[in-house]
Amino acid sequence: MANGLEKCLTDLAGRLNATEVRVGFIDGNTYTDGTSVAQVAYENEYGVPENNQPPRPFFRNAINSNREEWVQAISNGIASGTDARGVLEVVGARAVADVQISISELVDPPLSQTTLKIRREREERPTTSTKPLIDSGDMYSSVNYEVIDDQS
Repeated sequence: MANGLEKCLTDLAGRLNATEVRVGFIDGNTYTDGTSVAQVAYENEYGVPENNQPPRPFFRNAINSNREEWVQAISNGIASGTDARGVLEVVGARAVADVQISISELVDPPLSQTTLKIRREREERPTTSTKPLIDSGDMYSSVNYEVIDDQS
């Protein structure tokens, strides 16, 4: 009996080869003018009151809408015998997609008329998009994840 429990615990310990998954703007990407994509994402998420920029909480919306599914996916993956790294890779990729969906679906608060005018008149990359978080596509495409290995 002790050998069975010991084997089970050894197997479980071998599958716990990663400890967390981080999702966000982790690659250090920048816009063509050198502005950090992570900084722009933060300003969009929380707003910049001194610039009359309201919060557009795409990241928090993604977490609130999908948290339970991510937890269930981790639970199901571990229960199925998949190692932690494999489970977190799948959940990380899903979380990236969920954040990107949140970016693309956010419409409130709408863009100001001034911002819309700037977008239309911009020489290097004019756009007619009225979606608040969709302009160059840099923020959308910069969402990424990383799995952190177990360091013990």
